[in-house]
Formats: sequence, structure tokens, C-alpha cells
Amino acid sequence: GWRGGWGGGMAMGSATTQVHTYDVGTLVVDMFDARTKQAVWRGTASGTVPSSPDKVNAAVDAGLDKLFAAYPPGASAAR
Repeated sequence: GWRGGWGGGMAMGSATTQVHTYDVGTLVVDMFDARTKQAVWRGTASGTVPSSPDKVNAAVDAGLDKLFAAYPPGASAAR
């Protein structure tokens, strides 16, 4: 059966959707042994690419700092 009580009924609402577009860039640095031509290390860093050309160089520098924080391999264990 039906029950009485507080509340109930219908509610109307609205939904809003927002779309944000941004570019993501990835830096990849591969190091090779000059004698053997074998790859010895790879570093990568990813991040949002600034929309302002003036800020791109700073973003690349920050990405390189992040990338080389893991070089040389095993250095973090020695710190």
C-alpha cells in the first residue's frame, strides 16, 4: 500500500556539461653507449602544454628538470 510521511514527490533539476580542451606534451630522452650503440637510459616527462608561446620554454625546462631527476639510474638510492 501507500505510506504517508514527509517529503516525496518529484524534483526537477538541470545538468551542465563543460568541455575543456588542452594539449599534453611528452619529452623523451634516450641515451646510447657511443661504442656499442646500445640504449642505456630513457627518461620521460609529460605535462600540459601552455597555450602561451612565452610559457612553453619554461614548461620544457621544468619537464627536463623532472626527467633528469631520475638520472643517473640508481642515484636516488645513494642519496
